[in-house]
Amino acid sequence: MRTQLRWIVPLLLAPVVYLACAWGIQALAGSAPARADAAVGSLGLAVLGFVGPIVLLIIAVVQGVGGYRQARRRRGHFSKAELAEAGEKAAQSHAWENARALRRTLLRSEVPQSLEQWNVPARPRELFFAAVPMTYARYYGQDVHYSTGGGFAYGPSAFVIGALAVTGIANSVARSNARAAAAEQWREWQTGLVLVSNQRLVVNAGGQWLTFDFGAMTAIYPEVSAQTLVCQFESAAPLLLQGPHAPLAAIMTTFATYGRDGLARHPSLLALD
Repeated sequence: MRTQLRWIVPLLLAPVVYLACAWGIQALAGSAPARADAAVGSLGLAVLGFVGPIVLLIIAVVQGVGGYRQARRRRGHFSKAELAEAGEKAAQSHAWENARALRRTLLRSEVPQSLEQWNVPARPRELFFAAVPMTYARYYGQDVHYSTGGGFAYGPSAFVIGALAVTGIANSVARSNARAAAAEQWREWQTGLVLVSNQRLVVNAGGQWLTFDFGAMTAIYPEVSAQTLVCQFESAAPLLLQGPHAPLAAIMTTFATYGRDGLARHPSLLALD
């Protein structure tokens, strides 16, 4: 009932305000039509009588629509956007709980449940524990080729100076764009399937399966709260994995590189406690 009053009250007040203002205008006109303050009061009541009901009707519509949506949600009816948002939140929560469960299993010195996959041949004594989608990127610079224009201008001095200035600006912009494109940065952004095993991470990027051995990693940054894992290598570009399943990959990577003690004490993994 309280929810319904939020739109019923302003809806009923709209005609009341209009009639009250109309009555006030008539009263002022009948009592003192020649006084300046009466004219100002009549103008104010006219504005209030016009604007007030419109504002109250808008409030009634907004509150009514909000109450209708809340009632539908209570009955289990959701819009497509709400269903998609709820599904995304549920998937993220499920991925987080899976990561926590994997960490607890490894801390108990137990072998997690493995899965059967037919994409990448397993190595001797290799077990795969997850096949999940993640955002993939690599960090590196690249060579960029660009050309500059010389140009030729003939005519009045003002025209020649203007043409040379435009050419100089264009060349400067080309150099700046090329410098920015060549700088080291995260590249190859895409979503790919990631296989997590006890020996490596295998990522399907650009239609190819790329292997990242735990033994070849020189540094790892498992930021589970940010759903991000960054791995560095001696002879390969750094790897970035991101998304709801990144904490799971971070746990296995930390366990493989730092052992059980590192899995228990790594500051970035304490959020999983």
